[in-house]
Amino acid sequence: MYEDIYFLDSKEALRVAAEHNRWGVDVAYNLQACYYDGQKIESDLPNLFHLPIENLLEGLVYGRERIPSQIDFSGLDISSKVKMEILTHFNITMEQAKQYRVQINLKYLNEIKNFKPDFSEPLRFYLMANDQTTVMQFVSKNIADVLKDMGYEVLYDLYRGTEDATCFKKIYELKPHVTININHLNNKFLSDDVFNFVWFQDYMEILKNDENIKLRERDFIFHLIKDFADFLRIKGIESKYQPFCIDETRFKKREDIKKEKKIVFIGSSYSFRIEKLKNDSSFNEVFADALKIFEEKSCLKNLEHNDSDIRYLMNKYNKSEQYIADIYAYLTRDYCVEKLCSIETDYQIEVYGYGWEKNDKVKSYFKGKVEYGEDISKIYNSATYGFCPGGYVLMQRTLECACSETVPLVLDTRADLDSEYDKKLEESIEFFHIKDLEEILKKPLPKDKRYDYAKEQHSYKHLVKRYLNIIKERVSG
Repeated sequence: MYEDIYFLDSKEALRVAAEHNRWGVDVAYNLQACYYDGQKIESDLPNLFHLPIENLLEGLVYGRERIPSQIDFSGLDISSKVKMEILTHFNITMEQAKQYRVQINLKYLNEIKNFKPDFSEPLRFYLMANDQTTVMQFVSKNIADVLKDMGYEVLYDLYRGTEDATCFKKIYELKPHVTININHLNNKFLSDDVFNFVWFQDYMEILKNDENIKLRERDFIFHLIKDFADFLRIKGIESKYQPFCIDETRFKKREDIKKEKKIVFIGSSYSFRIEKLKNDSSFNEVFADALKIFEEKSCLKNLEHNDSDIRYLMNKYNKSEQYIADIYAYLTRDYCVEKLCSIETDYQIEVYGYGWEKNDKVKSYFKGKVEYGEDISKIYNSATYGFCPGGYVLMQRTLECACSETVPLVLDTRADLDSEYDKKLEESIEFFHIKDLEEILKKPLPKDKRYDYAKEQHSYKHLVKRYLNIIKERVSG
């Protein structure tokens, strides 16, 4: 396991920082912090920090980066005695830095915990996100941008994967009326009078484990899918459904981009999800059975249904839910994209994302990788259809496509047509089986397609208005 290090040799610090090693338990988000002594190096590495040894204590006490736990002597020709003296001094300094930082943060925490916001003044909002997340930071930023456009004072605190998340100086200085969090509660340090909105979008450990969730009266919880609502209900917490939202400033129609007769798919390959299963001797049998069911139904019914296909496969082959879920994800992604690339059509087919260049059935249609945001919308702008297979209908890809005013071709995996989680989008065209695509593409494109509903119901402004209405009701009531 990697640790945060203070280097006495700047070149060694640069070398290690460039490896982008991950630190601690939550390795998805935590970059290894690399401090160094000596002359400052010109570098844009986010985890490389110049901190001369004579300023070590003060720099760490008042900084936001994690305090290093090791010192590196690479490049120094010194005796064992001198090395031991430096190490002893370093360890003493680190303990002092930790104690001082705790004292400073305790002051901030006491102030934040006792803060009494005045709701007669303009609201202030605080949103925190980790820059090592691939999607969540953009969700928080989109909410922050809408609030700013509406005239509110907002602090979007994007902290780096090397920072100590227990540094509270910024929130102390802002003194917000409202905090907004994605996937995390972040409520233990808040005053009872501060509103806190939490939107769970991923299978976070706190949802699945036995830990009690303690809420204040002004904590309001939202969930993206039914599973999260069920997890929360087991813990005695009621939450509100909030589907995906779309950034209208990025995902929009562009008159200067001409539509071509083509279908585009944008998304990464899920081949990695079954690669780890292939070593299992029964994998081929399980996969074949899942594929047969999927081809018949276009879905695998989940565990909430009495006739769940996922439960059937789990019981028949004595496999975990995750095992079957990984196969299902592959079927709704890679298998469907492969089938798209095999159909007879005069539409041009383009595939974008990570991992497709390794797929022999897809690689001739592969057009490269694309980053999140405006570039995705522009690709949709240039197409007649966007191909949107997935485990459920109303997903991010469907909305991004519709808001770019391109017709989504959506694999209809709905097992319960009346569920609020499986409502179809008015702007999309659903297909139940891959073979149906050829028939759909032979027909002329409907001319009455409009995109008003997707933009209105799934905008970040719509979400923000939900938050503001809750605040208004509680404050005025």
